[in-house]
Amino acid sequence: MLNLVEIGKYIANLRTKANMSQQELADALYVTHQAVSKWETGRSLPSIDVLVNLTKLFNITIDELINCGYNDKNYDFGYLLRTYPREYVINQYVQGKINVKFEDMFYLLSSTEREVILSHIINQHLKIPIKTILPYLNPTERHRLIQAIKSGMINIDIGEIAHMLTRNELNQLTGGKRWILKK
Repeated sequence: MLNLVEIGKYIANLRTKANMSQQELADALYVTHQAVSKWETGRSLPSIDVLVNLTKLFNITIDELINCGYNDKNYDFGYLLRTYPREYVINQYVQGKINVKFEDMFYLLSSTEREVILSHIINQHLKIPIKTILPYLNPTERHRLIQAIKSGMINIDIGEIAHMLTRNELNQLTGGKRWILKK
């Protein structure tokens, strides 16, 4: 769902950076200054042809305009979850289009969303080191991850994560064999 208020603020910001008044922008786009005012206050959205002309005028893409300058890299993940459809944001994260640390985003997700992320990690569509995610998982998620390691879906040197595992988890992975940690 588009956030008209945020898009309007972004258009106003672009206009201000270009040292243009609302009237000057209106003249450049062959619309009224009232139309520009409505966009900037989030009461309406420019038509498609005007959007295209805005992108040419400010040398940006339609995606940048619709996403308020969001360039896939430098937005607060919480802001993205509040502003855009959560499924879209999570898909963008999985595709590597949102650069945010796992530990800065995982706690913001619902249990279902966490499951989606964990599935992508287990299926190796999302490359996050196991030692990074392990401390953030709840017992059910840890069990699922341990089972994926045990079944060979995830290839990892147990020594890398042994200090993070419970005795029971370590026994599951080693078949009950005694594990000596190297110092």
